[in-house]
Amino acid sequence: MNVVLQKEPPYPVFQPLVHLTTGQFFGYEALLRSAAHRTPEALFRKARAEGYLYELDTLSMKKAMESYFTRVTFYDQAPLLFINVFPSTLLNPAFLSFITEGLFGSWNRRIVLEINEANEEDKMWEIRLLGQKIRELRQHGFLIALDDVGSGAASLKKIVEYEPDIVKLDRYFGKQLSSIPNKQKLVSLFVQYCQDHTQLVLEGIEEPEDLAVALALGVPVGQGFLLGHPEPLQATQKRR
Repeated sequence: MNVVLQKEPPYPVFQPLVHLTTGQFFGYEALLRSAAHRTPEALFRKARAEGYLYELDTLSMKKAMESYFTRVTFYDQAPLLFINVFPSTLLNPAFLSFITEGLFGSWNRRIVLEINEANEEDKMWEIRLLGQKIRELRQHGFLIALDDVGSGAASLKKIVEYEPDIVKLDRYFGKQLSSIPNKQKLVSLFVQYCQDHTQLVLEGIEEPEDLAVALALGVPVGQGFLLGHPEPLQATQKRR
């Protein structure tokens, strides 16, 4: 293991995703934290600059799954586990073996691989092999989510080309949703688009009035500080 990761081992926290009509948990997003770095972005920037991004990305996935599936009673309807992954990790020749060779077993169908839209990796979406890797992961039972949809010019194209199981609307659309009609129009369009074949998640729900509008627009699943903060899994479960 990388010396930096040995000295400063990161750990996962979990933020719930909630069915807005029932309040039940749809899933948890695993987010990496480190005592040595103020933000996860700083941790990943350092890993990218020093050449151990793949190692950090796969370590974070392993830690998240081990932590989650030792605390959540496993059954077919267990809340989904959302795990962030970079396109470069998906393209790494070792990744498919890492994620399919006995490490996760029957957990696969409760795991959502949430593909990051890192600016540094924009060009990787144009590599044809990425689509093949995503198809292979689906064949092994994993679900695919696109993160931060609406934050970049190419995100609509990605929805069409990669046909994700879950679309996560960028938190920009959740913030001040109640007071900005143009945001409401766009969220409504996504609700209609995703109705039949894709699950829609609206991020950035932080105020009760924005939650009320999201419900009125028919948004099925939400995420944000109003619905739950990132924290250790045992703390989020106590709130259920």
